[in-house]
Amino acid sequence: MPDTPLDPVVEKRLRGIRLARRIYVPRTLGLLVGGLCIGSALHELPTPTWAWALWAIQILFWSHLAYWRARYHVSPYHAERQNLGADSLLGGFWMAAMHFNILPTVVVLTMISLDNIAVGGKSMALRGLGLLAAGALIGMWLIVPGVPDIVPSASVLLGSLPMIVVYPLAVGYITYLQARRLNRQKNTLMELSRSDGLTGLFNRRFWEAQVASNLLSGSSATIALLDLDHFKRINDEHGHGVGDQTLRKLASLLRQSFGDDVLLGRYGGEEFGLLMPSTTLDQATVAIHQFQQRLRNHAPPFSLSRMPTCSIGLAAKDPLMMNHEQWLLRADQALYAAKHAGRNRICIHDASTSQTGPHLG
Repeated sequence: MPDTPLDPVVEKRLRGIRLARRIYVPRTLGLLVGGLCIGSALHELPTPTWAWALWAIQILFWSHLAYWRARYHVSPYHAERQNLGADSLLGGFWMAAMHFNILPTVVVLTMISLDNIAVGGKSMALRGLGLLAAGALIGMWLIVPGVPDIVPSASVLLGSLPMIVVYPLAVGYITYLQARRLNRQKNTLMELSRSDGLTGLFNRRFWEAQVASNLLSGSSATIALLDLDHFKRINDEHGHGVGDQTLRKLASLLRQSFGDDVLLGRYGGEEFGLLMPSTTLDQATVAIHQFQQRLRNHAPPFSLSRMPTCSIGLAAKDPLMMNHEQWLLRADQALYAAKHAGRNRICIHDASTSQTGPHLG
């Protein structure tokens, strides 16, 4: 059964929550090492007690409060953007509170801008710069700054080093993990886009694309179209659930019999395609005949006494063919001949005469 798609509103909310969760760890780490950076500068200045209290509260509680706010907000994404705005506003305030000490000011400005760019690109970065400036103005109004220190003291330098070293490394590692997750999702989506949901074999579109690609190569190849005999009767008498089990069992047996060398696809409802690269018509006939013997002895679904037989049409690659549709048409004609001749047999398309000849299974 395919997954039920989420309501767009729910999906949008989940994306916002994932964003808040992704930012939570970098924000917590940034507050710890950033707090050390800011604190080392404040320690050398006549900083009022209330500013120290705000410094401690922000370090200890802000990342948790920001995540909680976004997590339970009606629009988590917009709440997290507002949280980033608060980061910028507070960052500007601390720049003024540090009397614009050059090293920690540049560090705070850079790291906050990095966060804004990572989430919202250029527009978010410009918005963040505006809020940094607004925060700096508020800080200048509340705390009259002195002359900025161009050359940082040893304590300020040491206090800034963790922010300079640790935070970019942490952000880089988190970005790496995110890239790996996105790559896994991409591979999963790619696999789903080329696979049949019921059997796990290639779907028709992808399988036909492989047939078309193989036609351009110079090596020999044979395709087979396989159709389960009287499959409709199984669905009518035993239900579609048993029919689906039968298709899955056939797909499993095909994989066991041919391995990775043969490209297997579900061509239609109960019809399957086999692309056998570097395989002559005689070799393919032997392999298909062996498969039919395995099918006779294969355990059926619980409700059936035996697995159904199959009719198979074979067609070899012909360099004179104009396109892969012509190749598939020849295999389809051979399959039709097998079914018309009584089913449970192999028919081979003869390229020299454009006729099909039966080969009993």
